[in-house]
Amino acid sequence: MATAKATHQSFEDRLNRINKGAANTMGEVHIGPRDEQKAREGKATNTVRLKSKKKKVKIGQGSNWVLVPVAIVIGGMSAFAGQAAAFHFFQDGGLMPITLPEAASMIEPHLIYAHLVIGGILALIFTWTFGFNGMFRKLAVAAGFGAMLFGHVQMVERFPGVHANFFSEAYVAAAIG
Repeated sequence: MATAKATHQSFEDRLNRINKGAANTMGEVHIGPRDEQKAREGKATNTVRLKSKKKKVKIGQGSNWVLVPVAIVIGGMSAFAGQAAAFHFFQDGGLMPITLPEAASMIEPHLIYAHLVIGGILALIFTWTFGFNGMFRKLAVAAGFGAMLFGHVQMVERFPGVHANFFSEAYVAAAIG
């Protein structure tokens, strides 16, 4: 009998702390019939339940209607940044040309692929950073990357001033001509 009174008293104390909003309480306690049971016909029951918490949405859990166009743009931007970086690192008209020593002359024929390596690494970093986990989103990044690579000359012809700012006047003249 004494344990039943002690249990009942501790339950009452906990209810009082919860109602006051004291520390170590998990939320509001609702005693009585649930709201959805009021709408239904039938006998209402007394229940004790905790107030539900809102879900947090993580990055990358948006819908494909939003994230696939973003993934295409990110892929295109990665390809463009790879082309600009490769131009400035390995071309004569670049801002910071890297001169290779004589021992590295066997690398020189492969420098035409430098923009693919730089842009590909950027695309992988952005894919991981933005949480493009689904295959559809990864394919969208690859599609944007490929579209920028294949449409680069058309972009130079359409926006020569922008490309002259990122590359050089000589680069734009060579790409158009």
